[in-house]
Amino acid sequence: MSDSQKKSREPTRLRDVTASRLGGLKVVVDLDPQTGRASGPNLAVFVSYLGVLAHTKVSILVSTWDHVTESEKNMIWQDLTVSHHLKLMISH
Repeated sequence: MSDSQKKSREPTRLRDVTASRLGGLKVVVDLDPQTGRASGPNLAVFVSYLGVLAHTKVSILVSTWDHVTESEKNMIWQDLTVSHHLKLMISH
């Protein structure tokens, strides 16, 4: 394969999550309320989806999460709650 025919990387879209979202289905993710950490069998999809949201909703010029506006954070949170069921884990 020559350099002009080299495959380029395409953007990640997570079509399965988007299709589930349109169908009203939610991906279940466990969330520890004390640490804020997610876990469970859908963790990889959740983390990937967070990356897609951050990439599409936040400017690349923003250097840290602390500099992301509250309105951008709220848009990301709303999108997450539409596509994912965040199940709080209660420790006894």
